[in-house]
Amino acid sequence: MLRAIVVAVLAMSICAPAARSAELWISNAQLIDGTGSATVPMVNLHIVAGHIAEITPAAARVGALDLHGAFLLPGFIDAHTHIEDPASAHRALLAGVTTARVLGDAYLKAMATRDLVRLGYVQGPEMLAAGGIVRPRLGEPFILGFPQFGRYLDSPLQGADNVAEVVRAVIARGADVIKVGASERAGMASTDPRRQELSYDEIRAAVQEATKAGLFVAAHAHDRNGANAAVRAGVRSIEHGTYLDDETLNLMHQQGTFFVPTLAIMSPLGDPHGNSAENIALQLRTLHMMRPLRDAVRKARALGITVAMGTDGSYGDGDESSRVRPADEIAELLGCGYTPLEAISAATHNSARALGIDARTGTVAVGLEADLLVVARDPRVDATTLYEPMLVVSNGAVVLNRL
Repeated sequence: MLRAIVVAVLAMSICAPAARSAELWISNAQLIDGTGSATVPMVNLHIVAGHIAEITPAAARVGALDLHGAFLLPGFIDAHTHIEDPASAHRALLAGVTTARVLGDAYLKAMATRDLVRLGYVQGPEMLAAGGIVRPRLGEPFILGFPQFGRYLDSPLQGADNVAEVVRAVIARGADVIKVGASERAGMASTDPRRQELSYDEIRAAVQEATKAGLFVAAHAHDRNGANAAVRAGVRSIEHGTYLDDETLNLMHQQGTFFVPTLAIMSPLGDPHGNSAENIALQLRTLHMMRPLRDAVRKARALGITVAMGTDGSYGDGDESSRVRPADEIAELLGCGYTPLEAISAATHNSARALGIDARTGTVAVGLEADLLVVARDPRVDATTLYEPMLVVSNGAVVLNRL
């Protein structure tokens, strides 16, 4: 299977990642470090063995990549994606995404793509994969990867012990994170996002199994009751959170639960150019959901809840979710009252914290991985510059250079 995927990748002419340079200098960069600091100094960066070794005042340096005053940021960390194939991983990287958390995985394709990236056969972001979503209706795309759970093809997954068994199997298969369904989906006309799925006890069982393995749990939660159960059960993050109420938001603040609202994906779902009956139903639903979701994000900011950036996008080639990029989510956060620096932090440092990887990436600092992007204009003034990075560096390797 792995060999077949690699052959397909080569046939698509997607090159292996650039070899990591032993040493790289970047000069004359205006630095936005991802922490939210208002200070934007002119600096040089010295990268050694994939990590930032020095940050010094800007100066001319022979042999350096001279940015001539362009703006340097941490690479985007997309905390909620559905990347599954090598071509999509490559598109994400070219959009400046140097780390992606994949929350959902049909037929374990995301895990295979993650491993191809790790082995160096595919050029893409670092990927943390969930291996599917643990919910009452597991579905054929999940069960074909875990045939031992064939009994759930025609009956729902129920009960804390049974949920724990499924979570253990997903962890054993190599998951980096566990995703649970606290509410039904919003992106299908046949489901109702205001209906709770797993119970508190079932989500708690998932959290306990994940914790034993040193992993976090992300909860798909539109419904306020499902979200409340998930937060009480100890999940790391609430994904979507459309109908979060004040009680749950306050609890999230108290417990340090992260919020990944995936605002921008709602616009493609509401695209008026859709022509099927299901699309019309989804358009109406989306128009209904946008206001409470934006209100929840505004309240989260006022309370001090940490919001992380997730596109909920596939980075694919054709469907609605293919079109969403980090810059779209940043634009939505700006519309909810976030400052440009706060929105950039949500897409970098905050996402790293949500994933538990902030000790090695997510900001531009000495000792951290050299995951970087460069844009031509000041994103504090013109956020549209974030749509097209001029330079992307992943683990110290230049993977895109439009300079």
